[in-house]
Amino acid sequence: MAILDATRSELASRGWDTLSFERIAAAAGVGKQTLYRWWPTKAALVSEMVTAGGILPVGPVAVTGDVRADVTAWMLAVGRVHDDPDASAVFQAVVAAVAEDADLSAHYDDRVTTVARARLAERLQQAVDAGALPSDLRVDTVTQVFLAMVLWCLVTRRPLDDALVADLVTTMLPVPLRGRRA
Repeated sequence: MAILDATRSELASRGWDTLSFERIAAAAGVGKQTLYRWWPTKAALVSEMVTAGGILPVGPVAVTGDVRADVTAWMLAVGRVHDDPDASAVFQAVVAAVAEDADLSAHYDDRVTTVARARLAERLQQAVDAGALPSDLRVDTVTQVFLAMVLWCLVTRRPLDDALVADLVTTMLPVPLRGRRA
């Protein structure tokens, strides 16, 4: 874990472009060869760090009986990465790494965005099934719009604030004619 913590710290302070195995090894108290034995590239090491968590909090979406409140709370929790300068810097570095390395991009998509998309889609589908959202709601499209907005705000360093999330939720999650809640 010391190596992954050192990797996270190195990404936060120096970014992807200058990520150094030498500095990571020194900070973790291991030899550089140890890093190369387990992670032959910096992309492999960052992939492991992504897998270990700590990039975006993509926990399950709560089920409180109000899908709009649940989605709002989830989006704001994910967007709080912006509030922590180290977490934000790590996220920015991972975005740069993902843009540069196809394997890391696939790994990130598999371990972070696909998980987030599945959790959000599951909550939305529950609400559709309960009649709280229209039966013709395109859950996959809505889910992708929500995640795109979260990622856009994080990448461009814009706050994902209450007003923006409220507008997005109101626009993307219409009340069905029956008006039931779930």
